Amino acid sequence: METDPVREYGDALAVVTTTRRGRPPVDRLRASLPAGTRLVVVDTASSGGDGDGDGVVLRLPEDVGRAAALNRGVAGLAAEVGWVLLSDPCLRWREGAIDALRAAAAGHPRAGLLGAHLSGVDGRAGGPLPSLLDVACGRVRGGAAAGPTGWVSTAGALVRRAAWDSVDGFDGRYLDGPGGFCDVDLGDRLGRAGWLVVAVPQAVAHVEPGDTNVDGHGILEPHAAGSHRYVRDRARGPARALAALARRLPDPKP
Repeated sequence: METDPVREYGDALAVVTTTRRGRPPVDRLRASLPAGTRLVVVDTASSGGDGDGDGVVLRLPEDVGRAAALNRGVAGLAAEVGWVLLSDPCLRWREGAIDALRAAAAGHPRAGLLGAHLSGVDGRAGGPLPSLLDVACGRVRGGAAAGPTGWVSTAGALVRRAAWDSVDGFDGRYLDGPGGFCDVDLGDRLGRAGWLVVAVPQAVAHVEPGDTNVDGHGILEPHAAGSHRYVRDRARGPARALAALARRLPDPKP
């Protein structure tokens, strides 16, 4: 009987992003990437064939949500790709930002996920892992300093594919956008698997005012639903009761 060996990957880089019915366009993202960078666009709620002149388009007729769409995009990459840049289509990567992420990964051999600084966005881009009490009440603190942290926003983040495989990527049940409980869950599971989550503020990706895709993509769920799922998956007894109590509270703003 054959066993399923741990896959080995090369050192190549690919960028994976998601759109919904072709929106928003990826022109700005594509233009900000170094020449020759492989770009994979997973377009949900879409139709048509695969491929365009500048990259690969994977069209999904159903709207599976951002997390599941990114999982599919990463799963289809060639074995030579050992590093995946998760990027929202509205991001414009500053010159040298991707190199800074790769350099930070070289400095942290156990780095599984490295998050960039998102310029022009008001909101959390990473921070320490919250307690179950905080999560049950819908509270997640931001403010990630440079270096190892608990979680980072995957609106713009570099992932080591071996680390991604070790936790099976995103939990596709989460339907929130980047910076939500889906990202907190990923950071927690990577940490439990022995990987580091690292904030790299010198790697900057800019979001123009008015771009909203960082706040969500496709189908979404209430903020409280993600917090309840996170607690239920990790808690026993009293903590579950606390989650049930928190469910009666108004849905807090993310």
